Amino acid sequence: MRPVTLDELLPRDQFIQTRAALLPGHMRLKGNRRVALGAHLTLLFENRETVRWQVQEMCRVENIVKPEAVQSELDAYNPLLPRADELSATLLIEFPDEAERKEMLVRLSGLRKHLRLELSGVAACPAQFEEGREREDGKLSSVQFIRFSLSPEQRAAFFDLSRPARLVVDHPVYAAVTTLDGGQRGAMIEDLLAD
Repeated sequence: MRPVTLDELLPRDQFIQTRAALLPGHMRLKGNRRVALGAHLTLLFENRETVRWQVQEMCRVENIVKPEAVQSELDAYNPLLPRADELSATLLIEFPDEAERKEMLVRLSGLRKHLRLELSGVAACPAQFEEGREREDGKLSSVQFIRFSLSPEQRAAFFDLSRPARLVVDHPVYAAVTTLDGGQRGAMIEDLLAD
């Protein structure tokens, strides 16, 4: 998927003025890309529009207006875009209670070996976690960036909506399964077909 470029962004003031009108459309877009995996894990599948919005939001919140500073934001967020035959997601580990969150971010050590996309009739597709988001002591960052690289067989299975697709986590301290619905898969298929 091609990167988001500077000329695709609204100037900060224009984004602020139009944000309220744009927000409902963005929330609909995110709705089919947000997948709950049990009560405490959420995946947000990324594409050009989610990345573009995130950069616009960072520029709004951080008062970033200089082109070189905006480009730095693009350079930080464009790596979240999926590559060819790949799904890319931000994984949020969400425990509202601070003490429980601290405990679980340690207890979930090794999560990288326990998350996969299962597609009917083909081998499971393990999540590939970005390096550097789990400390040497095993504590995880509450935000992880993951990818699912699809083989041709997995891609064909994912495109066949008559075959179930589900996200599975089977960590010793946290297990959950979520079957992707048609809207969620449709959004992800659009990404797999995008340039």
